[in-house]
Order: sequence, then structure tokens, then C-alpha cells
Amino acid sequence: MERRSVYIACGLALARSGDAAAQPSATPVPDEIIVIDDRAPRGGVADLAGPDAEARDRRRALAQSSFLTIIHVDEHAGETRGLAEAVGAAVGAEARSLGGLGSFSSIAVRGAAPGHTQVLIDGVALSRLGTTTVDLSRFELDGFGEIELYRGGVPVALGGAGVGGALNLVTRIGRGADGERWHVTVGGGSFGARSARLRLGDGDAEADGGVAVTAAVGYASASGDFAYFDDGGTNLTTADDRISTRTNNGFDELDGVVRAAGRRGQLRWELGGRGLGKQQGLPGSSWDQAMGTTLDSAAAIADGALTLDEPAAVTGLVLRTGAHAAVEAQAFRDPDDEVGLATQDRRYLTIAGGAQIAAALARGRHRGSAAFELRGDVFRDREVGAGVAMALRTHGTRAGVALAVADDLGGFGGRLAIEPALRLEALHTDPLADGSGGGIPVELASRTEAFASPRLGARALLTSDLALKASAGRYSRVPTALELFGDRGFIVGSPELRSEHGWVGDGGAVWAPSRARGPIDRLYLEAAGFWARPRDPIVFITTGGFVARPVNLPGARLRGVELVASARVARTLTIAANYTLADTRADSTQPSLDGKRLPGRPLHALYGRGDVVRRVLGHLVAVFADASYTSGSYLDDANLAEVPARWLYGAGAKLELGAGFSLGVEIKNLRDNRIEHVALDPAPRPDLATIPRAVSDVAGYPLPGRAFYLRLDWSH
Repeated sequence: MERRSVYIACGLALARSGDAAAQPSATPVPDEIIVIDDRAPRGGVADLAGPDAEARDRRRALAQSSFLTIIHVDEHAGETRGLAEAVGAAVGAEARSLGGLGSFSSIAVRGAAPGHTQVLIDGVALSRLGTTTVDLSRFELDGFGEIELYRGGVPVALGGAGVGGALNLVTRIGRGADGERWHVTVGGGSFGARSARLRLGDGDAEADGGVAVTAAVGYASASGDFAYFDDGGTNLTTADDRISTRTNNGFDELDGVVRAAGRRGQLRWELGGRGLGKQQGLPGSSWDQAMGTTLDSAAAIADGALTLDEPAAVTGLVLRTGAHAAVEAQAFRDPDDEVGLATQDRRYLTIAGGAQIAAALARGRHRGSAAFELRGDVFRDREVGAGVAMALRTHGTRAGVALAVADDLGGFGGRLAIEPALRLEALHTDPLADGSGGGIPVELASRTEAFASPRLGARALLTSDLALKASAGRYSRVPTALELFGDRGFIVGSPELRSEHGWVGDGGAVWAPSRARGPIDRLYLEAAGFWARPRDPIVFITTGGFVARPVNLPGARLRGVELVASARVARTLTIAANYTLADTRADSTQPSLDGKRLPGRPLHALYGRGDVVRRVLGHLVAVFADASYTSGSYLDDANLAEVPARWLYGAGAKLELGAGFSLGVEIKNLRDNRIEHVALDPAPRPDLATIPRAVSDVAGYPLPGRAFYLRLDWSH
């Protein structure tokens, strides 16, 4: 079966194996139809869904008023790439981590804090009362079939308008991308990296009476003992500069997933469960490493849904109901007071559940939709150990209800779409108590808050290949228990935090031609601008020892530009690049802070990648190289502690061996870049105009130098 390249909205269009194989000696036909289904998109779900991935991706890019990035996991087969790394390569997204494989990782989108990006698995939100952001290092990229990144405007069913958008991780059910039932992967590499994964998938969920299933289990581990530049915590003197080895930076993780789906008549069902266990060290700062601090995690999530999809000839009604439950337990140990404020042994427990019912109905030019949600969280945080008073605990519950309504109003034969939406939400948090002070627990009054998040989107299809988009909306976010009380480790809580709210918007153009342009047989261009004006934004200020404290700023100004370009030439060479400018400034009553860049928000980010895919002597060969640039950022609100800018390069190759086997090799940080120099302005003295700093994440944690990884895959 011939397979074609897939349009990906972020520009990461990579040639699939079948492209080179299908017609290795054919010359592209002038005006060749690349996308089979080139109907003019109307902006509704009915026109976007379909079995043809090529047409689906292209129509999504042109039809929705939202700017949507679609990452197809199978296109990264054979690569040693984490989930956060793959998403961080997309336009508008920035990956953040503690450095190295398996370390805590999160995603910041469009200059917003990581907590502003809603993370979902198969539509189930992972945000909790007790968490600020989701640790993406817990999830293996191979565990999903597709990743959807909504930048800016978010469908009301996924949470409505927000600053950072939403990240939806979609599990592949049934056979793999190449029709395989079994898929086995083993790999290893630098700094003790090793992994293994087994997946079984079969069945057909679309056939009447059919059932499709997926079961997978995986293990990953690394020691994380890479060498890095250490300035000894004295960045203005070089006397104590040295090369150190990262310690207590290893992890071991085991995860598994079972998921099934099927159809009987117009009724579709889906259910599944996912679990993981992880042990990891927390190395702390670069110059004063923590030798014994650890974090152990165990989590499970289960969900199910029923969907009734009536044919348009009957009612055209789509009705969906679903429910989910999740539990997460963590143990944080800092026996020697290395990273936090005191010696501690804490236990965190979160139990969450929710349900949703949603409906969509098409009538004439309208496609209306509505969703009703119920959610509840229970959070516990307690100190354990001999001699510790039982009062040393934080506890709380949060319940929420939300109603979302939207319409998709089409006009001019589907060339114009107006998408008004409104999400109404009420949250009740009761009670929150903190006994970390060592005395009588501090009891806070119950918090009951109601929010309205309106959003208006529009899309005009100027031609069958060119669309203009724009959207604007209001968002609100309540502080989490972690922000209110901290973890007595990396985060110091602020019980006085206020909820934040504000307005966001974006606009731009997408050009996705369906026909070849001479030797260029795939082409995608996108340009977008975005802005946000949050009030009382919650930001984390890093203090000594890399301990952070959340605070409310009076306001902030976020604005930026996103550019995407990708092209494939002669069915062989695919080039993709994206650039993000995110200018984030604080509004403050203190003149010394007003107009300063928000902490941890780089101004410029650039990513580029090239892939060459050909069949040689009957075997598929793929070679790729990529490069990324991230400008400097700051750890503090006064913009005094600077994180240096960095360039990182990588390369790799994948070879089809035969009998279902393929081999992949990859080199990260190809130039072994571990030191950057930061200019001092003004220079304290003539001979001290620059200082060396470790190449690090935007939060200041050092990153590994050159690393090699090898991976063997078998499919059948």
C-alpha cells in the first residue's frame, strides 16, 4: 500500500518510508494532486475527520481558526527523542527540564508559564489541585500515535481560551502506522541510557461490530552522569571554575497502557487505562549538588467514553459522554536539607475524577456544540518520620463544574467561518490548611470562584490553499495547592496568591497548496502574531539554591511572532524550519522591575531540520540533521541572573535491515557545546567583559554535552 508524506501544521513534514519506495524512479507529474481530498474546508469537525491522514492534516491547518500543530509519532521512529523534546521543536513551544534524559520536563507555549498549557491524554485533563504543571518526562513518545498542540485558542471541550493553549496526547489504538501488530524496541546510549518497549495492536474499530485493542509496556533508565561546566557559584571569579560530573541525576521508569475501542452501528465506545512508576534523583543546583534527594512517583489513570454519531440523513447529531479517574502518589525525600528549606520526608497524594457530556448538531449554516463537565480533586501532603507532629500537613479538596457552548457559522460556500464560544466555570476549594510552620495549622477560608471565558474565532479561505485566521478570548486560572503552599523543596508556597485572568488573541495566515510546484512536491507556510494581557499573573521567582517562589505581578504584556516553513523536494529532501519571537514584559509598581523580561522566557527560538530519505539496494535509508537556537533568559524578575543563549546541533541515520528490523543511530549536541560566554553590561572592570556559563536549560540547569544513542526496532 502506498503511503504519502503527511502535512504537519508546525512544519515538521518528514518523508515516510513509502514515499521513496512507491515510485523510486518516477518523476513528479506537473500539477500532481498531493492531497486526495481537497474539498474546501468549512471549519467544522465533520469536514476534518477522515481516514486519510494527509487530507485530514491539511484541512485542519486550513479550516480551524486555531493554530494547531500536529506531530505524528511514527515519523520519529528510530529516534531517541523524549516527548518534551519533540513538542519543544514545534513553533511557539519551549521545552524545559532539569537536564538529561528522564529529568522533570515541561512545556511553555507562546511565552506563557508551563502551567498555562493544559495537558490532556486522550482528552482527559491532567491538571490537578496539587500540581502546577505536568511532568512530560513520565510519558514515552512511542506510547502515542499523534500529538496535538493548540497554540492560543483552544476548543471549549478542551478547556477554552488560555495563554499557552493545550497539548493533547492521543494513543494509537489497533495496528501501527505501517500495519504492524507487534513492535519491539530496545536502545541504549550515553550516560547510562537504556530502554525497551513492547507493543501489541490489532483489530478494526471502524467496522460495524469491530474492536481494536492496544497493549504496551515499556522500561527506561539512565544514570545522567554527564560532565558540565561548574563556576562554583561565583560567576564573577574564575578561580574556582571546574568541570564537574552531574550526580544523583538518574532515573528508572516502568509504564504500561491498555486501550480498546469499537463500533456497533452508530454507537462508538472507547476505554483504557495507563499506569507508571518512576524513581529519580533530584540533583539540585549546578554548583551545590544534592547527593541524596529523591522523588518517587506512582500514577494511574482510567477513562471511558461512548459516542453516538447519527448520519446527516437522520439527525446529524453527535453525542458523547465520558468519565475518568486518576490517582497519583509521590514521595519526596531530602534527608540532608540539600535543595529545600529543611530536612524533610514528604508524601503527596492526589485523587481526581470527572465526567463530561458533549453534543454537536449541524443545521444549515450552523454547527452548534455544547459540553457540560464535572470535576473533583482531593489533595494530601504530609510529613512523615519520627518526631514529626501530625499537624505538619497540607490538605484540600476542589470541585468544579463547567458549561461550554460554541457555534461554527459558515458562509460564502464554506469560505468564511465564524466561531463564537463561551465557557462558564465555577470552582470551590475547601478547605486548604497548611501546618508546615510547625505549630497550629493555618486554615484558609474556602475559595469559591466563577469565571467566564468567551472566545471568538474567524477563518477566511481566500483560495483553496490560503486561509486567514484570527481569534481572541478571555482566560482565568486559579492557583494550585503547590503554588499556595509549595513542596518545602523546590517551591516555597505563597498562600496569599490571587487567581489570574486576562485577554489573549492571535491572527495570521496559512498556505498549504495541494499541488506540486515543480520539483517541490510538499509545501507549507504559516505566519502568526499573538498577544496576551494577563492581570495578576503568577510567575516563579528563582532564589538562591534554585528554590522558586510564586508571586502575583500586577500585570504583564506578552506578544510575539511565529513563522513556519517546510518543503519537500523531489520526493527526497525535506526541509522544515520555525522561528518564535516571544516578548514578555512585566507590569510592576516598582520602577526597577517594570518593563523587565519575565523570568524563564527566552526572546528568540529557532529550530531547523533536514531529512534525506531514499531507497538504496532495496533498503530504506534516512539521514537527518537539526539545529536549534534559544536566546538568553533570566532567572529573576530584576533580570540580573542571566541564562546564556545556546546553539545545539544533532544528526542521525535510520537503516532498514530487512525481516522487520531497522537500526537507528543519533548524536545529540554534536559539537559538544557545554560553555557559553555572557557579556557583562556594564563590565565591572576592563579585563572582565564576559564570564563563562554552563550551557543550560532556560531554568538554569546544565544540559549534557555530546551524546550517542543506538536503537533497534522490530515490527511484524
